[in-house]
Amino acid sequence: MFSSESLAIIAQMHLIKSVDTARVAGDPFKLPAFIRTQHDADLSGLETAANNIVLAEGDRAGGSAAARAALDQLQVFLKEGYKFIAAIRSSQISDAQRLEVFSEYGWASGLMGRFPDDRVIGLARLAVQPHPDIAANYQYKADLVADITAQLAVFDANAPVATGGLRESATHVRDTKLDDARTSLAQVRFYYCSASRDTDQTPELTKAGFQPRRTAGTLTPSAKPAAAPALPPK
Repeated sequence: MFSSESLAIIAQMHLIKSVDTARVAGDPFKLPAFIRTQHDADLSGLETAANNIVLAEGDRAGGSAAARAALDQLQVFLKEGYKFIAAIRSSQISDAQRLEVFSEYGWASGLMGRFPDDRVIGLARLAVQPHPDIAANYQYKADLVADITAQLAVFDANAPVATGGLRESATHVRDTKLDDARTSLAQVRFYYCSASRDTDQTPELTKAGFQPRRTAGTLTPSAKPAAAPALPPK
């Protein structure tokens, strides 16, 4: 299914594709063809495997009215979260930063997309996780996270558990494809680190959704103190 981890990895891999496609020939951070080809194949494989679980499992809400209502409300809240990110003024966030934030929350390529039940659950579980790499003013607001958390609790208390050999087999394939995707992400990160003498501190890593290694004692971007306001002229 579209678990929170698979959604996050799929979104990051779409971000990597977008960033790499925009790089010109000769850019040292442009991925070699063999890495890009493998990356794209692993992304496609993971997306297909995740979709196959949805088909094998069917509608998780089943005949539960409470679970169905929770899913419908979660979809409303998730759209609000998406629109919040989209509405951040361009003077406060760059296009690259906005795409990174979308990726952190599971919105592949910054697109809203469709909302099958399992994607709704995956996006919701990703929404309520901590996101320390996102600046505080770009994160979903606390009241939205609280609302999503409450509806997830309603869903979990009322949704039937899907069983069956078909789903078990599909889940095994998904987990294998997830391992392949993790390997591709590691290779992309290693390549970025090798493309510059900044190694694992290169700021190019952030463009692909990775966290550069910080020098001990430095603050994260979201933890930097705000600049002091300018004093009025005397």
